[in-house]
Amino acid sequence: MLALLRRNPQFSRLWISQVVSQAGDWLDRMACIVLIGHLGGSVGTLGALFGLELALRLLPASLLTPFAGPVSDRLPRRALMIGADLVRALIVLGFLLVDEPRKLPWLYALIALQMSFSVFFDVARSAAVPDTVRREDLHDANAISAATWSIMLGLGGVLGGTLVQAVGVRGVFVIDSLSYVASAIALARMRLPPVPKAAHVFRWSEFLLLRDLKRGWDHARERSLGVMLFAKTFWGAAGGFLVVLSLAPQVRHAQGSGSEAMDAAAFATGMLYSARGLGTGLGPWLSRRFLGGSDRALRLQIVCGFGVAVVGYGLFGFTEDLAWECLWVAFAHLGGASIWIASTVFWQRHTDEAFRGRVFALEYFSMNIAFGLGGMVAGLTFDRTHSIAITTWVLCGMVLVLGGLWSVLAFRRPLPLEAPGP
Repeated sequence: MLALLRRNPQFSRLWISQVVSQAGDWLDRMACIVLIGHLGGSVGTLGALFGLELALRLLPASLLTPFAGPVSDRLPRRALMIGADLVRALIVLGFLLVDEPRKLPWLYALIALQMSFSVFFDVARSAAVPDTVRREDLHDANAISAATWSIMLGLGGVLGGTLVQAVGVRGVFVIDSLSYVASAIALARMRLPPVPKAAHVFRWSEFLLLRDLKRGWDHARERSLGVMLFAKTFWGAAGGFLVVLSLAPQVRHAQGSGSEAMDAAAFATGMLYSARGLGTGLGPWLSRRFLGGSDRALRLQIVCGFGVAVVGYGLFGFTEDLAWECLWVAFAHLGGASIWIASTVFWQRHTDEAFRGRVFALEYFSMNIAFGLGGMVAGLTFDRTHSIAITTWVLCGMVLVLGGLWSVLAFRRPLPLEAPGP
């Protein structure tokens, strides 16, 4: 890992930006979860509140992805990332105004706005990664990014629970705002090659009719990506698992009342999300070590990932002990991370540079819709059953069916010609 960062200074700057901004993001997420649980706990629709929180982190971005993809293929990607960082730094400060239940709608509106700008950063960053490393290092670069995301999630979970108790949710929001500024400073020194001139002039009519996004799909289909591009979409029912991770601390572990219950929920939330981070960090490395990095191996990693996730969360439903919950969450996300990285590496290998932004946008668009719907299913199921276990098992059934369907479709279609490299 250190060797790859040393010999690729542009990737290392992109990585530093990821470290500081994602650390702040996870602190912010922990604070939002605790705040929603505290302000909305007496409403009686806690599942729907957390489902809506996840949906608003995903769906608004999906609506903008068809626009962000073409933009990232036409404008300097570094400038897009820096601009998105600075705007988000201002938006997060607005969270400081939410301090009572009747202001929860403002929190949701600001989350949606924050995530809408995040899509420009994410699309530009994903499209820029192949320009910062050699082709043979692409898998390792994505694995480093995934491991960093996981480490930041793990640290953010632990630190989020601790900082909520130490400085309160307001202090955590300020820290997140500063992290975006630090990310922009790191990106200011990064150098990327000019974006290739687009073959088609951008027109608003084409954006509204999704024509530019369709060009990305036509390119993906020509490269025989097919169902491989939509692995994360079939995994989207697992968006419900993220709602379960927010609900379980409020239902199973928030003991006492007032600040005491808030602190207990913050601790349990941090531990569960840290366990998720541990699993997502180890998953891609273990998959590559035992299954390899060829196109055929990447497909197998995705299939195995669905099975591991179902087993992990299925066992999660049987226990209410926090330590065992953390173990099963970590195990489940070994599989989830394998799906994530394997599918990303696959399409990056087989996509022309001029189309990367649009292909990513296509994947991101469908994936976020699926994850948002999965989260709403989880929230509504919990509000109907009032059971974490039943909610989790319903989601496991959905993932099992969708994962099986994806596997059948993937193995019925030939792989594209093997790309050179690992």
